Order: sequence, then C-alpha cells, then structure tokens
Amino acid sequence: MILSQNYFLNFHAHQIQPGENEIVVQSLFLQEDLIVNFNNKIFFTSGLHPWHADQLTISEIEIRLEELIHKKQIIAVGETGLDKIRGADWKTQIDVFKTHIKIAEKHNLPLIIHSVKSHNEVLKLKIDLNSKIPWVIHNFTGSEQIARDLIHHGFYLSLCHHIQNNNSRISEYFQTLPLDRIFFETDDFNVDIKGLYYTAVLRFGISIEELKKKIALNFKALFDKNG
Repeated sequence: MILSQNYFLNFHAHQIQPGENEIVVQSLFLQEDLIVNFNNKIFFTSGLHPWHADQLTISEIEIRLEELIHKKQIIAVGETGLDKIRGADWKTQIDVFKTHIKIAEKHNLPLIIHSVKSHNEVLKLKIDLNSKIPWVIHNFTGSEQIARDLIHHGFYLSLCHHIQNNNSRISEYFQTLPLDRIFFETDDFNVDIKGLYYTAVLRFGISIEELKKKIALNFKALFDKNG
C-alpha cells in the first residue's frame, strides 16, 4: 500500500477527521454498527477492544471481521489485545485476542494491538504462535528494554503524545529507536499529529520531509504481502 510522502500519517485514531495534509487510520469498535466509507484520506481498522471482549461471542467476532475483510472495508485487524488494568476477565481477553490473530493470519493483514501491562504476554503469544504478520502496539509507553525486545521480534511501535511529556518514560529514549519500526498517532486524545512529527524531528535530528518519507515507507512495508 503506497502512502504519499507529502502527508502526515496518523496511524491510530478514533472519530476524527483528517486535517490539511493528513491521513488518518480510524479504529472502529467491532461490537458497534459500522458504516465504513473509504476516501483517499481515511482508512479503517476494526476489532473487539479488550475492554469490550465479553460483548461478542467468538463466532460473532469471526463473522463480523470476515464480512469487513471480504468487503475490503478494513486494512488491518484491531485494535485487539490484552489489558491487566481494565476489561473482561483474562481468559476471555486471551481467547478473543487469539481469534483476531487467527483471522489476521488467515488474510495476511497487520494486527493493531492494545497492550496495558501485558507486553510480555503479547510477545510470548507472537513467539508461541510463530506469527508472521506485522504486529503493531499502538500508544506504546513501555520501557526501553521492552521496546527493544518487541522490535527485535518484528513489532512496530506507534507513539502518541507521551513523547512530548518530559516526565514520561518513553520521552527519555524514543529517539534511539530504529525509525523503520515507528509510527505516530493521536489515539483518542486531543493531540495535533503534526506536533508529534515536529517533536520527533527535533529529537531524531532529521528534516520533516525525511521523517514523513520514512513513515510512508514503514506504512508500505506493513502491507507488503511479500514481506
């Protein structure tokens, strides 16, 4: 999938419209009635969030995702994942997450992951299942060691406004991560995606044009069916 290098990609957001020179990947909740209208500035993903993992049966998840994929209405599966702080019981979260993984693998689609205090469990699942599709942890805020472990095992990390907070852990080290494994997002926060890019430019010591080019190449690689 080709992304123009002239745009700021917002990799994961909820219910926002793209601004000037922006492209948004909108994350939709699978349990809700979905109206998906593509245009050249909005793409969609869908999944059952771990907070809502008990709101659909496994069969309902499979049916809804298969329909969206068949109609080519989503470009990735998720967000899905694991959350030790909030959500359905742990077994339900695991079962629902594995269902999303299975469907994403079947259709060779990227997986968008919500992970709260669960990075080790998410990594173990990827290794145990020998998953070959791209896994992206959105709004990643973990430690540098966890970040490097995840990247070593093929993960992408999507970074949000925490990179602008000098008191946050990730703001201390994100500029040392490989740029070919990074995206930027607003999630559901009132954040300017362009501001995140300019923060990153200052920290990485590169031009805004170079950063947009690198993110566009990452997006292309994410959907490279031969990669």
